[in-house]
Formats: sequence, structure tokens, C-alpha cells
Amino acid sequence: MECLLKNKKILFLCPLFFNYHKKLINAMESLGAEVDFFDERPSNTVISKALLRINRNLVTVQIKKYYEEIFAAIKDKKYDYIFICQAEATPKSFLINIKMLNSNAKMVLMLWDSVANKVNTIEKLELFDEVFSFDKKDCDQFGLTFRPLFFDEEYERIAKEKAKLVYDLFFVGTVHSDRYKILMDVKQQFEKNKLQVFYFLYIPSKLMYYQRKLFSSELKGSQINDISFVGMPSGQLTDKLIQSKAVVDIQHPKQTGLTMRTIEMLGANKKMITTNTDIQYYDFYHPNNICIVERENVVVSTEFMTTPYVTVDEKVKERYSITYFILNVLGLTGNEKHNFYIEKSGGGQE
Repeated sequence: MECLLKNKKILFLCPLFFNYHKKLINAMESLGAEVDFFDERPSNTVISKALLRINRNLVTVQIKKYYEEIFAAIKDKKYDYIFICQAEATPKSFLINIKMLNSNAKMVLMLWDSVANKVNTIEKLELFDEVFSFDKKDCDQFGLTFRPLFFDEEYERIAKEKAKLVYDLFFVGTVHSDRYKILMDVKQQFEKNKLQVFYFLYIPSKLMYYQRKLFSSELKGSQINDISFVGMPSGQLTDKLIQSKAVVDIQHPKQTGLTMRTIEMLGANKKMITTNTDIQYYDFYHPNNICIVERENVVVSTEFMTTPYVTVDEKVKERYSITYFILNVLGLTGNEKHNFYIEKSGGGQE
């Protein structure tokens, strides 16, 4: 696989979402590609991102100027692939123009958020040669290609670590929707059973915290000291994860696709507690490894924490690696077709 993208040129647009854009760039370059990267959004301020989602027309001028600058920088280049993640801000006119300049390039879109959360994207789907989504329901509704997310080499290394376990339960993530309430329910159950819990709850700003605290029930019972307004350094996150037995993951209520964290825990060989009932239909599911809880009635069985982790078949696991993800999305996995999703009671593994 090492040189499958040798001398291939890729235009890559992706939002700055933690360091996932960097991981994807590194993976493409390790396969031999030359990558030109641009942030898919013109700005990453809290206000700008909110306006983009609420009403794209409020940031039209900013978007137009930003994409004119991108077009000026790349108009004399030729690409083999145009790879875009989300396309929430990307104007239709830019997509049309870039395709005209690169008529032989394969143009693909990857959605790692549900269409319900990315209404600006729907009108652009027809402009791509293929559109992938991590959400099975969106794929069925809009005729998209189902492609779950990925884990990178960091999580493969974690799987090989033999460090002493310090924590029974681990969570690092942004607080949204009903996530705080569910996290507290799980935490209470673990602490009642004398189990060790490590939580790191993040909100981008204090203003956002007070807004949610005052005008919704999302953060009912919380204190400002419960929340961090600065992200956890990746090295510290990795150290804590290595020392943890199980991870809790709570997807957005509007989302059925598996979060990045879920797939990363597959790579790391970590047990998981999740609210996502859809996970039971994936080819890597095993009840020893994954505990599904109801959002409104959170119960984690004591047996789940004592049963051994069941190793997932390597051929199944490989298809969720970042390298295979890149090749799959760019159409370089040959005639291999994987459903990833097995619609039967009890999931993919017995």
C-alpha cells in the first residue's frame, strides 16, 4: 500500500477539527501523495461557526472572499483527486469551477456529521463523483456511500501498551445536548461501585457555558469548575487513555453514525459504554467489548466491567484504519466491497 498514491496530487479541504485534518494529510503523504490543504471554513471563531450553521447568508461575503483566495492559489495546478470533508462552507460555484479546471480528477466528499446538522451541504451532493457518509440512515435516505470513520497509528500503539490500569472509566470530550446528564449518571454508578473515573469536560468558551446554563437544561447541576475551556493536550490524553479500562461515548441525539472516538477505541482495544444502539449492527461489535445504554435510563451492568475484552478479527479491524479509509474513499481498494453494517439481531460477532 505504501506507494499507491505516488506522484498523485490531491486538493484537500477539511475543517480544523482537533488534529484529524493533520492525520489525514500525513496518511495521504505516507502513501506517496502531494497534498494541498485548505481549511474548509473561512474562520474558526465560535461566532463564525455558529453563523455558518444558523444561516449561511450571514457569512456569504466572508466565504466568497476566502474561496476566491483559494481559487487564485490553485487555478494553475492540476489535481488527480479533490477530496473535501463536510463542504458546509464550500460554495457551489467553487466546486463547479475547480471541476472544470480538473475534468479528469475524482471529486469525493466525506461527511462525518449527520445531514441534519449540515443543511448547507445537501444542495452540493450532486456535484461530487461520490459522497460518503458515516451515517447509515443518511446513506439510505440520500443514496450516499456508507463509510465509517477511522483510527490512526496512535491507537494501534495504545493497543500494544501494557501499562498498569489506573482508571476504570475515561471520558474526554465536548459537552453538548444531553451529554452532561448522561455522563453524570454513568459516573455516579461507577463511583457507587468504588470504581475510578477520569472525566475531562470541554466547552469552547465561558460565554457558551453561561448561555447553555441559563437558557437550557443541558448543564443542570453543573459548576463552572467542572468544565475546561482549553482542550486537553494530545499527549496527556493518550497517557490517560492508556491507563483506562473503558471509555464512555455519547453521540449527538440527531446522529446515528459512530463517532470518531468509537472507532478509535476499536483501534485501541478498549471497552466502550455508548448510547448509540446502532453499534450492535457493525461487523466489530461484541457484547463483551461494548455496553449499550439507554439515554433516559442509564444502566451499566457490573458484569460488563469484569468480562474480558474479546479481540476483533484483524481483517475486520484493518478496514477501519486511516490508511484503508483513504484508499477506500479515493476508490483505490479495487473491487472489495464491505458492508461494515450487518442488520441482524446481536450484531456482527457472536
